[in-house]
Amino acid sequence: MNSLIRPLLLNANFLCFVLFTALYGTLSVQAKHHQTEDTKNILFIAGDTKHRHGFHEYKAGSILLANALNKSGLPINAKVHWYGWPQDESIFEGVDACIIYADGGGEFGGKYAFLDKKVKAGMGIMFMHYGVHPTKEVAEQYYHSWIGGFYDDDFSVNPSWIANITPKKNHPVGRGVGSLTAYDEFYWNLNFPNTKDCKHCYPLATAIPSEKNMIRYGSSKFWNKQAEDKLGTPQALLWCSDPKQGARGAGFVGGHYHRNWAIEDYRKLILNTIAWVTRVEVPKEGVPSSPVTKAILNQNLNRPDFPEEIELPTVDLLTQEPGKKPILGPDGRMPPRAPKKPKKK
Repeated sequence: MNSLIRPLLLNANFLCFVLFTALYGTLSVQAKHHQTEDTKNILFIAGDTKHRHGFHEYKAGSILLANALNKSGLPINAKVHWYGWPQDESIFEGVDACIIYADGGGEFGGKYAFLDKKVKAGMGIMFMHYGVHPTKEVAEQYYHSWIGGFYDDDFSVNPSWIANITPKKNHPVGRGVGSLTAYDEFYWNLNFPNTKDCKHCYPLATAIPSEKNMIRYGSSKFWNKQAEDKLGTPQALLWCSDPKQGARGAGFVGGHYHRNWAIEDYRKLILNTIAWVTRVEVPKEGVPSSPVTKAILNQNLNRPDFPEEIELPTVDLLTQEPGKKPILGPDGRMPPRAPKKPKKK
């Protein structure tokens, strides 16, 4: 080969290699950047509680749900903060949806105004169990616009009952959810805006409370005639605010008993709802998740050294005898229960 041609060929090959390497590197960076842009960030805020072991396990429940979302294969990055309001509010940067699973609506004080700014800027928001029960002042100022409804001390009730839950037909939150029956402290008779005030608010899943499926009638300070008159009628256990543009919001009354997260369809209904609130496309068969074992159920609990383990839910919970309906007082409310007598030593 001509001595002049060889160096030219070598230089040409070298230049091709350099150009390929540079182009590949650029494409790699673009691909990573594209993936980051498509990924939705979810922040769970898990509250503390004074409830007994196995009840209101907000930290453990949030971590369980976040892990399921992170392993689902969906473009979701979920993280959990516990307990209470984050001291470093930069944790909210880039958050597409915030899930609040806590006592008293989170008891955030002046920080609801911070959340309001985030929601108005497009951050989805969801409250679970006692999270839908803030003070009346906070509820009236924010909850109707955020999620469409809240627990109202004047007429809402908190019994534990066996609910046959029906997701809204043809809605993404019900994808892959089969027959779903669960025993939980399902609040109902909540405060919802009328259709004129919120045309985009509607139930996502309902169930019918009755004397036959009512096991415990809940706190005596809440049971009332207005709720009693609605026995036998569909009640929203999961609902939403679904504007065409802007932030979606949702509320879920279940999540009292930690063991229920081991029920596949119960868990799927809420994973679907979280994804939907975040504006992630819910798969045809719903958000997938691995079975929750007893070992998983007992991780990250509020009292990790408590000697009694939380058991998986059993069929026996669905065959309990109904409780006795309370006798209402002249004011249409349940009289206070007599205090329990101390056990003799």
